[in-house]
Amino acid sequence: MERHLIDHLLLELDQSNQSFQQRLRSQFPVLTSYDIRLCTYLRANLSTKEIATILNITPDSVKKAKHRLRKKISANPYKPITSSF
Repeated sequence: MERHLIDHLLLELDQSNQSFQQRLRSQFPVLTSYDIRLCTYLRANLSTKEIATILNITPDSVKKAKHRLRKKISANPYKPITSSF
């Protein structure tokens, strides 16, 4: 039941951020769908641990993904990723 609720909330989050995701795709065409999803979660102010739980990966993997995302969008690695959008 809990996983079903999380899936429903994530679907609502994705649907409510369609214009944000479209802007990302047009501004940064190198981003994958995984990158776009990660940006959406970051924009929703989810913590690294929360994102790790949602994606069923370790928090270290989320940190690595955030680092790769920063490199793709040429953001300062020490600046919060959400401030780039």
